Amino acid sequence: RNGSGKSNVVDAFAFLSEAMSLPLQAAFDRRGGIGAVRNRTSGQSNPPNLGLGVVLGSLNGSVTGGRYAFEVKARPTLGFEVVREQCVVRGAGLPSAWFEREGESFRSNLDGLHPNIEPSALALPVVGGDARFAPVLRVLSGTRVYAIEPAKLREMQDPDSGTTLKPDGSNAASVLQELLRGEGSTATRAEINRILESIVPATNAVSPKKHGNKLSMSFSQEWGAKKKL
Repeated sequence: RNGSGKSNVVDAFAFLSEAMSLPLQAAFDRRGGIGAVRNRTSGQSNPPNLGLGVVLGSLNGSVTGGRYAFEVKARPTLGFEVVREQCVVRGAGLPSAWFEREGESFRSNLDGLHPNIEPSALALPVVGGDARFAPVLRVLSGTRVYAIEPAKLREMQDPDSGTTLKPDGSNAASVLQELLRGEGSTATRAEINRILESIVPATNAVSPKKHGNKLSMSFSQEWGAKKKL
């Protein structure tokens, strides 16, 4: 429903991804600072700390699961500091790898892991160079959030490689064309059509269409016997 908080949930994923590839301050600044990001509740003079945590399933052939979480506290001087942070990675037939920090204290079960971390910076982007924590960093930093603009879908689009969907959907026709190429395209087309029909009933197919040096998407609808558009 409108106003139920969908955008906030999506932005939590975007914030987490940005925090893995940008300074944490930059991720806050994009949203108006930590004061705008933290949850504000009536009757409290000091808003609570901000905390985020994710539980991960299988990430690749060697990582079977894990967990990552951190908590940030605002300073009276409008700055902030990371209060605590923890990452645990479980491997198939291997002992778990973990690190945790609390304030300036950093501990890990891995020998030789002693990063120099500022109080306002996260540890995972630093220690993610270690092969055991790299899968977690790769997954979190690779998370993508999309805000598809219907007007962009209706426009004639300039073709590109189609390997990565742009956040606004302005190259969706190229991505669709790439998905429907090569081995496995029949199964991919069937899955796309199944999802499409569940979103827009009676719409049962979509395909890329060329217009000179431009691309668009052609949708097929069917309702009743022998009635197509």
